[in-house]
Amino acid sequence: MKLKKNYTFLYMPEDHGPTRQLRVPRWSLLLGSGVLVFLLCLSVLYGVGVKTGAGWIPGGSVLNQENQTLVAEIDQLQGQVLDLRDEMDETFAMQNLVATAVDLQPLDKETFAAGVGGRGPLGLTDLEIPGQDLSDVQQSEFSALGKEVNLMVRQARIQRQGYQAMLDTLSVRADVRAKIPSIRPTDIGWVSSRFGVRNDPFTGKGRFHHGLDFSVPLGTDVRVTGDGVVFAVQQQRGLGKVIKIDHGNSVMSLYAHLDHMDVKKGDVVKRGQVIGKSGNTGRSTAPHLHYEIRVQGRSVNPVPYILDSYASRN
Repeated sequence: MKLKKNYTFLYMPEDHGPTRQLRVPRWSLLLGSGVLVFLLCLSVLYGVGVKTGAGWIPGGSVLNQENQTLVAEIDQLQGQVLDLRDEMDETFAMQNLVATAVDLQPLDKETFAAGVGGRGPLGLTDLEIPGQDLSDVQQSEFSALGKEVNLMVRQARIQRQGYQAMLDTLSVRADVRAKIPSIRPTDIGWVSSRFGVRNDPFTGKGRFHHGLDFSVPLGTDVRVTGDGVVFAVQQQRGLGKVIKIDHGNSVMSLYAHLDHMDVKKGDVVKRGQVIGKSGNTGRSTAPHLHYEIRVQGRSVNPVPYILDSYASRN
């Protein structure tokens, strides 16, 4: 049958209105039908592609593109977390090395594990599945990264507490060392009389000498031999003008025969600080400094305490 070049359509209304005639060229009708079929097929195929993430769609579906971007970011973050884990393990080893060096108890591995057993791979490689929604991946694998980060946060807190404990311990030790009377009370002079029995310079009879006498010129700086608090500033029979320093732990130092006193009771003093001037007050035959160390109220030989021959050094 020969196809017509044109098609005529008649419109006849039911209300007996005038009849209308529409002539449509054959090519126009065929073109319109083809376009309609093409759009219908394209719509169906696109819908299937969005649902399945078909790779024939340029770049894949929007969800698939987002998934691929997220997987790449997670993979990069996983590498960074693994590097951080290695650094923390090395820091743990260094912390224990420092603890051993300062004679402290090292941090045990069970405490550092923060209540978690052995750590293995993070298990995130299964995320790299083309076109797969991340919600379909097992939650245990996806949450491994978060668990590792939370673990390292807890371990970082444990390490911070460990370092703080070491600092506190070292600070206490430094404070204790600073309080020990361990230097000479004068920068110059020599020891003219030692601790122990000696002939009394006034009577010539044997008598116990409870400290060291430093022969120095009148007005020589007298320095406190360790950190402490001024316990007494007084005039004492036989010893003349006296300063007593409480160093804590039942340790006290005494400086006698002074000419001048530069501190008052209750003052906090630091090792090497000038507290007065040497003199010739009290029962004395010449200008000098009488120096004692008392432990629990009893005089002890100061010589073993003197670790530095320069009084001003601290």
